[in-house]
Amino acid sequence: MNVPNNPGNERRRHIRVDRNFILTYFVKSTPTVKNEITQLRNISKGGLCFVATQSFPATTDLIIEMRTPFTTGTVIFEGIVLESRERIRNLIYDIRLEFRNLQPLAMEILEKIEQYGSNRR
Repeated sequence: MNVPNNPGNERRRHIRVDRNFILTYFVKSTPTVKNEITQLRNISKGGLCFVATQSFPATTDLIIEMRTPFTTGTVIFEGIVLESRERIRNLIYDIRLEFRNLQPLAMEILEKIEQYGSNRR
């Protein structure tokens, strides 16, 4: 976690939790074209990183549908792509996403994920 006055290299403002929740995603402008089920690498109140088989241009608006043990249904997160980092050439990408327009349920779930992650350290 980044402390606001920390002179170090850490830029994060939120606790990052390494979890492997399953999610699906789609580009906001084309909601009928859902992408494959994939795996979350990590998540925080500011955003998340997940694995994909395609890259996305920075600023692409994505909708993430994620299942967690903290609710019986699916949680919806909206955000913009910050970066698509190639992990395996032309095959696997890490997608970094910054959250935008989070709904109350999404914020509640992020709180629970952060609490759970903090208790496991």
